[in-house]
Amino acid sequence: MSFPHPFRYGLLSLLAVLGMVAIVSVPPDTASGLLAGRMLELHLLLELFAIVIAALVVTVSWHTFDRQQDHSANALLAGFVVVIGCDLMHALTYEGMPPLLTESSTPQAIFFWLMGRSFEVVTLGAVAAGLAPRWPRATLLGIGLVVAVATIAYGSFALDRFPVTFVPGEGVTPFKAGYEYVLVGLNGLLALVLWRRAKSEQSRQYALLALSCLFMGLGGFAFTAYVAPSDFQNVVGHLYKVAAYALLYRATFITSIHAPFEALRLSEARVRESQARMHLLGANLPNSVLYQVVLEPDGHRRFTEVSDSVERVCGVTVADVLRDPVTMYGSIHPDDMASLAATEQRCAETLQVFDCETRFCRPDGSVRRMHLVSAPRALGEGRIVWDGLLTDVTDRTEAQEARRRLEQQLSEAQKMESIGTLASGIAHDFNNVLAAILGNAHMAQEDLKGGNPADVALSLEQIIKASDRARNLVDRILSFSRRDAARRQVQPLLPVLRESLSLLRSTLPAGVQLIECIDDPEASAEIDRTQFEQVLLNLCTNAWHALGDQGGRIEVGLDTVVLGAAAAMPLGLLPGRHVRLSVQDNGSGMDDQVRQRIFEPFFTTKPVGKGTGLGLSVVHGIVRSHDGAIGVHSHPGQGTRFDIFIPTPPGGVAPAPARGAVAQPDAGRGQGERVLLIEDDLLMSAMLEKLLARHGYRVLHHSEPEQAMAAVRADPQAFDIVVTDYNMPQHSGLDVITAIRRMRPGLPTILVSGYVSDELRARAAAQGVRHVLEKTRVLDELVKLLGDTLRPSVVQVAEA
Repeated sequence: MSFPHPFRYGLLSLLAVLGMVAIVSVPPDTASGLLAGRMLELHLLLELFAIVIAALVVTVSWHTFDRQQDHSANALLAGFVVVIGCDLMHALTYEGMPPLLTESSTPQAIFFWLMGRSFEVVTLGAVAAGLAPRWPRATLLGIGLVVAVATIAYGSFALDRFPVTFVPGEGVTPFKAGYEYVLVGLNGLLALVLWRRAKSEQSRQYALLALSCLFMGLGGFAFTAYVAPSDFQNVVGHLYKVAAYALLYRATFITSIHAPFEALRLSEARVRESQARMHLLGANLPNSVLYQVVLEPDGHRRFTEVSDSVERVCGVTVADVLRDPVTMYGSIHPDDMASLAATEQRCAETLQVFDCETRFCRPDGSVRRMHLVSAPRALGEGRIVWDGLLTDVTDRTEAQEARRRLEQQLSEAQKMESIGTLASGIAHDFNNVLAAILGNAHMAQEDLKGGNPADVALSLEQIIKASDRARNLVDRILSFSRRDAARRQVQPLLPVLRESLSLLRSTLPAGVQLIECIDDPEASAEIDRTQFEQVLLNLCTNAWHALGDQGGRIEVGLDTVVLGAAAAMPLGLLPGRHVRLSVQDNGSGMDDQVRQRIFEPFFTTKPVGKGTGLGLSVVHGIVRSHDGAIGVHSHPGQGTRFDIFIPTPPGGVAPAPARGAVAQPDAGRGQGERVLLIEDDLLMSAMLEKLLARHGYRVLHHSEPEQAMAAVRADPQAFDIVVTDYNMPQHSGLDVITAIRRMRPGLPTILVSGYVSDELRARAAAQGVRHVLEKTRVLDELVKLLGDTLRPSVVQVAEA
């Protein structure tokens, strides 16, 4: 409780002082006629009132709510038990009272009076100094009772050892008067100490205690000069004592009962206000529901709290959810129940955060996607409570999926734009390859007719080299244009860079120089090779276009740098080692306005029909997906430099997978096994028949799938393995494999295709096809695959 204005206490203190001055100056026998024959009853009444107040002080101190005031409560508890005992004996041994333990007498009553006032001063001194022990209250109560009993025993049976305090007919002795003056001085000193503490701590409790000490000290003056116990000063002194006790009780009640009760009331009001705010917050959440659910040991669930927004978000009422949890749990999509239950069980066992998405079937028939996140707490006895939030994320999920599809479409469109840009260079390379193949083939024919086997062998070697070059060119084009999912792995960047530049080099006009600046040939990062080739081709193509018709220079650099915090933060990167891939040209450059928009989709400075504006947008997306960043430096007329930063892997380049001993050259040689070959291209089938027959296999070839399936139907055991093309008229290779396996379950198969994608591999694996082979690799790998498939134990021994 707040500290009141000191004027009120000052006025009350002044009145108490003036009153005591007036009382002391009045003759002692002023009210003798009025008090004659009534003093004993009046004294007993005043003392009983004081004893009751002291008992209330003890009771309040015992039951105090404020644990921060334990030291004050403990001191008052122990001290005032003694004070009660002394005041009670003072009232019962007053002259004229019936004998209790001994005959009543004024000296005995005065002894208990002085002891009661002494213990009162000591107790309040301990409160002022904060010296009360922090023992259990029962212990302090016991100590107070022991001291009270000892004091009563001394005053009853050993009073002759105490100095004389009263002489009948003469009044109080100098010892008694001096004792009172000492108590007056101590009470006055305590009043000053407590008042200063009250002002410094703004404490009403200490202000009331200071006033109580003042009243007790002033009352002591009335007991220093009376002659008879019935003198006027004696009676008024007791009134000051009662007033002091009342102030003391008021101070104790404020700190121990009233203030904590007010604090509790205010706390309850704040709790109610907080609950109202939480209820209003939960009710107004647009797409979320606050909930609390308890999981019982037997697996039964019950909702203990659900926000009103549940009706808007889930289509069910709060009352229904609280009454029956199936209202919520029964709305979970049946296909999601198993994963939801498994996640809940795992989180209940580990007390980890529950976080999952599930589909929710609303009563109106719509299906919404909900995100649930909650924190479990153990309640004991095997119960767990979940405080959670359910959020409808359907719109957000659909928006993210639409954005993903759009980004994929943009990426594919940009790939096609890049392929169109490189088309002339690709055609140039391919024509060179075809010219080399055709020229060497004609020369081989002429040398063969002329009987020059050495020249024939040389021409065939050149044909093989040109064919390998054509195969690699086709692989790069297919890899660049395919829609396979990103597959990131740690790998050196130099081979990626050089292969991309080789695809670009033949496209560039003669006036454009393409220069490599490799400072760190060992630089490596975790990348998707195809995506990074796309980045390089885009940046180099942009640089080429920036050079214009006059030509110029494009420099592609590769190095490793260490970025400090000052350099990393503007790029959105963490400080540390990064691979830097740079593409720089000495073209027209860009101003600030253009540079700020270059990564926006469809933004382009090229004329209509010369570009879609997708290239740099796709580059930015790829780099960000690799946890990297792009820095751009450009000024009009000074060219442009793009710096791509990719974090370096902590362990460097991943080691190549361990290989066993090299297989024997004839590990795939056949032993007369029967191969059913299905291939509609006659040139390809003739080559494969010759290849397999040369390696010890018996081959039956069919160019039409229907004929092949009829041959298996006629004799399902006639073949040991099937090798089929994928792309054929009427039926695909997977259709043929499915039909054959109905007739001959378990028949080994190998699928061959001119274009192998991840999707095709997945479909083949789903039908049990272990090997999918690109046509350009059949000469190198088909024979070995046949041996691996037909004789796996022999191959394993050879590789062991």
